[in-house]
Formats: sequence, structure tokens, C-alpha cells
Amino acid sequence: MADNHHRRSPNNDRDIYSSTSRERQRNLRRPPHSNSNHTDANSGIPPNRKSAVKHTTNTSPQNKRSTAYHPKIEEIDRYNYVDRDLYSSSRKSKANRGRSIVPPSKKKHKGKKIILAIVCLIFTILVAIAIFIAVMISRINYQPVDTASYVQQPADAPTWDVISDQDITNILLLGVDRSEDGTVRRSDTMMLLSIDHKSKNLRMTSFLRDLFVEVPTIGKTKLNAAYGQGGAGLTMQTIENNFRVNIDHYIEIDFENFTNLIDAMGGIEIEMTQAEANYMSLWYRGEYGENINLREGMNHMNGKAALTFARIRKLDSDFGRTGRQRQVMIAIFDKFKTLNPIHMASVFYGYGQYITTDLSSGNILSLSTQASKILGYQVHTFHIPIEGLYTEIDYNLIPDLPATSAKLREFIYGTNNTAN
Repeated sequence: MADNHHRRSPNNDRDIYSSTSRERQRNLRRPPHSNSNHTDANSGIPPNRKSAVKHTTNTSPQNKRSTAYHPKIEEIDRYNYVDRDLYSSSRKSKANRGRSIVPPSKKKHKGKKIILAIVCLIFTILVAIAIFIAVMISRINYQPVDTASYVQQPADAPTWDVISDQDITNILLLGVDRSEDGTVRRSDTMMLLSIDHKSKNLRMTSFLRDLFVEVPTIGKTKLNAAYGQGGAGLTMQTIENNFRVNIDHYIEIDFENFTNLIDAMGGIEIEMTQAEANYMSLWYRGEYGENINLREGMNHMNGKAALTFARIRKLDSDFGRTGRQRQVMIAIFDKFKTLNPIHMASVFYGYGQYITTDLSSGNILSLSTQASKILGYQVHTFHIPIEGLYTEIDYNLIPDLPATSAKLREFIYGTNNTAN
């Protein structure tokens, strides 16, 4: 009986199996938006607000949770809520506003492909340009000169050192005549082109072919005889020795191909006097049996007409002739400015084989990259001998070398300092 007295009554566990407990368990599983309309007697929450409050499963003090009502926040059942985006087959989300979600690794891989393609394209273009330039340069006849054996001090020349400037490049342009068998006879044109990168100027100095000077290994004779005896090297050194200015390089062009160059460019524009127009018209009829339409003022000329104009001498003198040569060179520079890169490259490719020079591949590349700037430099002209600083004996022009050298140094370098 004692055991019966201490036996726990089945009623002590009635909360576990009671209908009230089962109701509470159902409330736990009920979704947060319940449609139940009954009013909670303890909370006093109206039926239409009840869905906003989370049900509690235990009313004991230690387990009871208070939930404050907020009209703008919905309570979510943490145990039954499922984020559909996590398991959805769609690759889009509201956070990205409909944009596709691409894994970062794939984005980086795609970016690397684009960069690699750009680098390959740039490399291909650079290689193509290098090949093109190499082909162009290969068409030029490279012929270095040795002037060491021609360095002599003429008796009439000043004893000053030869002046030079790292910002100024002096290139001797030689226009040569050839005999019928193709051998060179003389340099009909000698023009020193001074490229001044510091002051952005192009200076052209014509040396008349009848200048009577001392030529190394030959003696006193006309300047144009130097080319027939020793080519470009002897001509360069003769000018240096007598006029005390440094000559860095030379470019040689024969007159026959000079006309082809102008034709390839599409001709040039030359301004003429009425006397020059009349003289050329008579020359064309007598020499070529052709009529040419020329007038005072600006005239468009092809290669043959431009060469004829540049060689007119009997109309006035060799001074007028060298002036016309400089005029033709300026017209060529002006024409080059109007050519597009493709046309300019085409002219250079077709005419490069007729050029002979001691300019190296590096020199040519450097000048070609600066061509657009150089063509925009201001052009100035000069000639030797200078009026009043020479005497003429039997058609030989004998210059006053000290005075002439000082004037030439001032024209090219901006100083006539004789201490250098």
C-alpha cells in the first residue's frame, strides 16, 4: 500500500497529452500569416493583427518570450522559412536586378582573354610596321664614305675649328648628271640642308658649282669637279675644309630619277615670272618639240618641267639657277605635307632605290619618325658665294673665305664666333 501511496497519478502528466498542449504544438508549426480570427485573451491583440505575433509554446516564466508588435515588420518562422533563390534553377536574383550572376573566376578569365587579344593585336601591328620600315630602308643604296684622307687645311681658308651642334644635322644634297653610258660626270646641284631641331628651322644653303676653291688631292678648281674625282666624300670634305662647318651626311639623287619622284607625287606648284615662263616655253619647243602652257604666277609642273625650270641658267646667272633649285626643293616639301601616309609610303617605296646615302638604318628611322615635324619647320634659304664677298675671274667665283665662313656659321648656327 505504501507503494501505491507514493505512485504518481496519471493526471500529473496530463499537460503532455492534453488537447491544450497539442494546440500549442500546432501553433508552433503554423505559418507566420495565420488566418485564425480568435482573440488572444492575455495579449488583447485584435484578430486581424494576430498573424503578426509569434505564438509561444510555453507560458512558464522561464521559457516565455515577449514579442513586441511592430506594424511594418513581419515575424518569420525560422524553422519553416525557405529562401527560394538558393535552390532555384534561375541564374538571376533580385539583388542583381535581373543581371546574370557570373562567378568571379569566369569574369577574371574572360578579362584575361580580352587583354591577351589586345596585346597580340598591338604586337602584330608593331611587327608589321617594323617589317615595312625594314623593306623601305633596304631599298635605299647605303654607301658610307671615308673622308679622313681629305682633311687638309686650304691656304686661303680660316684656321678656325669646324663648328658643329648636336641639335643641328647638316645633310649635303647632291643632284648629279650622268653621261650616256651611265657614268657620273659632275654634281650639278650642291645644297646643304640644315635641320635645326632646337629652333624648329630648315635652312637651305646652295653652293654654286663655279666656286673656285682648293679641293684635296686636286688643287684649286671648281667645286663641282670634286664629285667627279672623289664622289660624295671628297665633295663633303672640300666644303668642310674651306667653309669650316660640319657636314654629317649626304644624300645623292640623279636628275633622271628626280623627275620620276615628282611625277610619283603628282607634280608640284611653282611660281614663275613672265620671263621664266617665256624662256621655258621656247626651250620646250626647241629641245623637246612640245608646247607647254605656262604663265606668270603659280604653275603646276610635272617632273620634266620642274627639272627644266631648276636648270635654267642662261636667262640670268648661276645665282638665279640655284635660287630656282631651292624653289623646287621647297615645292617638294610643301607637296609632301599634303600627301597621306599611304601615298607618301608609296612614293618612298618606288623612289627609294634611286637614292644613295651614308645615312644608316637608325638615322633613316629617326628622320622618318620626325618627318611630319620637320616638314612643318620654317624654311630659310642662303647661297655661297655671298654678294660683295667674292670676285669673278674667267667665270670662276673666288670667295672671301674668312668673311664667307663667318656669314655661313651665323646663318646655320646663329653665331659667327671664330673661336670655335
